[in-house]
Amino acid sequence: MAEEYSDNFFQTSSHSEENFRSTLGPGFVLLLRGARTFGAVSTTLDLVHDTAPNSGDEVKFFPTVNAAIRYALTPRLSLTLTDLFVRNDSATSTLDTAGIRVGRQTFDTNTAGATVDYLFNQVALQGYYRNVLFFNEGNSQTANGTNTITSSTTGSSQQNSDTNIVGVNATTRIATDYLVRGGYEFSATNAFNVNSSQGTTSGNNTSHTGFASFSRLFGLYASGGVTTSFQYQTLDDTKIYTAALFGAYGLPTGLSLSALLGYSVLNSDTQDNTGTITANANVSYRFARAVAAVGVSQGFEQTAQTGQNFGTVETRTYYGSFLYQITPFINTTLNASYSENEPTGTGNVQGAGTQTQLVYGGAVNWQLLRWLVARVQFTHIKTTGLSAFGQTTTSTNPGTPGLGGSYSENRALLTLFATF
Repeated sequence: MAEEYSDNFFQTSSHSEENFRSTLGPGFVLLLRGARTFGAVSTTLDLVHDTAPNSGDEVKFFPTVNAAIRYALTPRLSLTLTDLFVRNDSATSTLDTAGIRVGRQTFDTNTAGATVDYLFNQVALQGYYRNVLFFNEGNSQTANGTNTITSSTTGSSQQNSDTNIVGVNATTRIATDYLVRGGYEFSATNAFNVNSSQGTTSGNNTSHTGFASFSRLFGLYASGGVTTSFQYQTLDDTKIYTAALFGAYGLPTGLSLSALLGYSVLNSDTQDNTGTITANANVSYRFARAVAAVGVSQGFEQTAQTGQNFGTVETRTYYGSFLYQITPFINTTLNASYSENEPTGTGNVQGAGTQTQLVYGGAVNWQLLRWLVARVQFTHIKTTGLSAFGQTTTSTNPGTPGLGGSYSENRALLTLFATF
């Protein structure tokens, strides 16, 4: 069960509404372990009540189901089935880690997949299929203040999508220290209920992606190599070329480092060559009682493959976290992230600006009993440039102008988690 307070529940630029959210979330975890079968199925069935006026149903139902099952048909052949279903109205914490989607909009998303792994001599072969379905149940909820306000994210709320992804890849080791990998992926996205005037553009999209990498081990603790990829999208005749160096280094004393650094070029009918640095770096260090981590990621992202379809987006995210174990039963965490998302003109409106989001906060976790854990958490969210993806907050009162493209929100959360 949980109690959450928000000082701007509808995420509007002004006339903010406070809200107290009460959540009761029973659930279960089922572990599967047999001679050939391994897996887990977990679910939570959250019943939610909000106190803000016009916040929707008296009691909302937000279930989450997560399943992964692996079956070994033979010692060299295995099949893995996965499924993740989420129904919620807070995309930042459950759907969109880049922070593009905003507003209180109830959505359903389901990602189902099947993977076949086969070891043929010294070659590891893999084939996979994924289906990513996103459905927005309706327009944003409305807030009542001096004027009636709606967090009008029409451009995103109407962007429902169904994406099918099929891929194959192969990996083999040469002379013990060298690793070669290559593969191909096809995806097809069907976007429907699109409002092109709100930052997104209509049209289905298929993409073809080919990739290859070559790496080498350097001693016990280091590895490095080079990778390249090419992607073609039918929407706006888009081509993305990427080449990068990557490596990893770790020590038993607690240091862990992984990094990828390269360059990507995007070319389409809507614009000439546009380049950006492609990066994905993570550094963490474990002290006696603490763990610190920082990271950065940047590049072009095809958002339909992960959830809601905002088209191809240039993203940049910087993040950091710190955990300190005060006692064996009490620990505290601090975290912060800053992201920038910019439309590329493929599946969205080019030159619409840049959307940014700053999130920071902290939490204290306390193991009260063997079966009971308490958590107190604070989170601050600041988002600007909502018009980049058609999400400018507006007023439904004709006498009141638009309220701008930014908002801030503070959340405080108390959670009690019991296991039996």
